[in-house]
Amino acid sequence: MKLSKDNYFSLESNRYYMSVSQFKGFLEAYGGCEARSMAELSGEYERPGKAAFDEGHYIHAWNEGALADYKAEHPEIYSSQGPTKGQLKANYKHLNKMIEALETDDLVMKVLAGDKEVFMTGELFGLPWKIMIDSHQPVIEDTGAFADLKALKSLEDKFWNREQRVYENAIDHYGYNVQVAVYAEVEKQNMNRKDWAIPHMVIVTKQDPPDKEIIYFDYDAIESGLQIVRNNIDRVKAVKSGQVPPERCGRCDYCRQTKKAVIRHYCELAIY
Repeated sequence: MKLSKDNYFSLESNRYYMSVSQFKGFLEAYGGCEARSMAELSGEYERPGKAAFDEGHYIHAWNEGALADYKAEHPEIYSSQGPTKGQLKANYKHLNKMIEALETDDLVMKVLAGDKEVFMTGELFGLPWKIMIDSHQPVIEDTGAFADLKALKSLEDKFWNREQRVYENAIDHYGYNVQVAVYAEVEKQNMNRKDWAIPHMVIVTKQDPPDKEIIYFDYDAIESGLQIVRNNIDRVKAVKSGQVPPERCGRCDYCRQTKKAVIRHYCELAIY
């Protein structure tokens, strides 16, 4: 199946390929739920949160050099009434501040240089995978490099890990370490490299004014990210293929929407 901008996020593509977001969607450690993931793959359920998804596309359209086209194709980002009619809605005005913070930083722009929105496929752990690299520099120094662009609420946020009972940073919480590891392996396969290209992550925050940071990942981090996939992929594979029934997490939007009430003792309520 040949990937393009038109079908990368399609149901057909998601059913055929595994992706990092799909993989994490099966794991409770990343806020995932097997039952919700299977409902999405069947087309029975669509996850809410479209506004944040569209805002992410706005930032990535800028990185791709296609922001003018994005604005023309999405009139809903403009106010349609009142004194602000015809102007960008407030949240998109703030996105412009975030973009300005990035494009006025020479090092950020150097890291984000290269080929944009590069689609690649590969095979990991017996499954076909798809990736989309935000910025790809296949020939730089000895091994090449690539970068992923992320917008976060803050660089200082910490998150409670229910399974390990520890606080973790945004990289671990959102599984970005897993993402760059899978991307590095698929990129290596496509470029016929002996070693991995060096992954970078450019982070811009939604604060006013925005903060920004460039994070890089070494080979130990890539190995660690791939090990997380290796430890969990058999279960994900079995559920996605229908070999075993999916489990409900009991907490996500899908589980709440489809929940049937039961009677429980108050001591059963989780506090972590």
